Amino acid sequence: MVDMRFILRYKKAIFVLFFLSLISSSFLLISPYISKLVIDQAFLQNNMGRFVRLSVVGAVLFILSILCKVVNDVIRNRISVTLRLSLANQFLKKLYSLDTHFFQGASTGENIYRLSDLQSVSHFLLEQVPGFLVDMVKLPFILWVCFWINLPMTAALIVLSPLFILQSVYMQKKLKPIYESLWRKNSLLSKELYESFSSMFIIKALGSGKYNRHRYLRLFIDNVRWQIKNFRWELVSSVGASFFSKVIYGAITLYGGWMIIKGRMTLGSYTAVMIYLTQLGSILQSLGYRFEHITQELISLEKYSQVMDLLPKITDSSKSIEIGKIKRDIVFEDIHFGYEREKTVFEGIRLTIPVSSWTVIVGQSGCGKTTLVNLFLRLYDPWQGRICLDGIELSNIKQDSLRKHISVATQQPFLFDRSIKENIAYGLKDKSFSDIEEAARIACSHDFITRLPQGYDAIIGEDACRLSFGQKQRIAIARALLRRPDILILDEAMSSVDPETEERIIAQIKKNFVAATVVIVSHRLATVFACGRVCFIKSAQEIVVSSPSELLNNDKDFARLFASDE
Repeated sequence: MVDMRFILRYKKAIFVLFFLSLISSSFLLISPYISKLVIDQAFLQNNMGRFVRLSVVGAVLFILSILCKVVNDVIRNRISVTLRLSLANQFLKKLYSLDTHFFQGASTGENIYRLSDLQSVSHFLLEQVPGFLVDMVKLPFILWVCFWINLPMTAALIVLSPLFILQSVYMQKKLKPIYESLWRKNSLLSKELYESFSSMFIIKALGSGKYNRHRYLRLFIDNVRWQIKNFRWELVSSVGASFFSKVIYGAITLYGGWMIIKGRMTLGSYTAVMIYLTQLGSILQSLGYRFEHITQELISLEKYSQVMDLLPKITDSSKSIEIGKIKRDIVFEDIHFGYEREKTVFEGIRLTIPVSSWTVIVGQSGCGKTTLVNLFLRLYDPWQGRICLDGIELSNIKQDSLRKHISVATQQPFLFDRSIKENIAYGLKDKSFSDIEEAARIACSHDFITRLPQGYDAIIGEDACRLSFGQKQRIAIARALLRRPDILILDEAMSSVDPETEERIIAQIKKNFVAATVVIVSHRLATVFACGRVCFIKSAQEIVVSSPSELLNNDKDFARLFASDE
């Protein structure tokens, strides 16, 4: 079903297009009557004066109709561009408002296809809805004129008209599941292409190009099969509509000819009524066409609405506030959490990270180190317990305000196909080049950047494919540092950086971010000692906080974790 609230949201644009289409259609409604007058009062009566006057009227109407069409097309194009921009903007705004839960369960390729399919949604709003309203206005008017000119011929068309509608309704039922399958197949193709192009390195490294090509071709062939099936049914629909149309108009034409021969109707009236009945039949066929093809656009609208109707699980409450400079500790109290209900990550953990401290989080792979970071960033909310910053529960802090005070660099750098300068200053418009350069120096990136042919203006390619992974990580660290955060989180952010460079980066951060609270997730013992304060996640229920030396001497699990580094 169509959500009327969605249509009413664009009622102004729909009304403008409806009004313009109605004016354009009015010229077509007048033309048949002018033809009747020309035949009956000019041709058949040999009245040259009447012929000239009617010809002038016809020419004026023709010029006006052309001007109206030009205006209509210009305004329609302007509204179309604005509407597509609005739809895309709202879709992206909704996507960016959704929390991490959605993106973990949604296909990126499918969402890309949803966005690319907005043309169908736009067509529904700009063509189908105004067109349907115009048809609803024209239908009673043409019926009245046709009844006035010739009742029997109009009645004959009305009696036969259900053939148009019934055929279209039947085809709609047949085509709807095909359109749904085609949408799914197209979204699968989009998903496959996205995954292949974004994983080209591993495809090349494993020599899997042939496998991926065959996989894509299988999906493509399956898609083609459904397109052929769709084409066959649309062909049946087209042939059926053409057949019924010719049968109906043929019968009415013969009946009209019989009435002329019998002297019950003038040639001008016959011409006019046939044109009007053709327009009436076109409206009936148009309604059938709309019922049939609107199904495809409604599927696109449904897929669009599936995202637009979602509500983020993590939102700002009415009590949420802005926070200033961080002056107090980060506190985790009795935290229970898991990504799935049957798989718990934390069961009642407690942890305090002092303000302006250097803390390293360690533990076995999969123990919840990154999860702890995600909870603090409020990408997820705990099932139970609370996390406080500056004495305020995170749920009472506005998300934008929270993230203004936190900056993060992760193991996966997530860089963009832009210049190095743009990547470091990503999302920041108020930073000068000297600020960018300073952040790069602290992250030990400046030297290798200046050795590039274009320096900071060098375009690094998709996923920064023109840089080594260690270089990517250092640029990501520079991006985090440029924000001058109160809290800096480095989640395995130097895992591909050599130990000597990592040591220099840590020293530079300590020198330039004296008051910052720094949280590092690492598996390197040297990094652990550089921080001095360790949070060791032993289990879902226990986090041990101590110094590196004490843990190495007194905790066998911790010593075993770093045995290879000693």
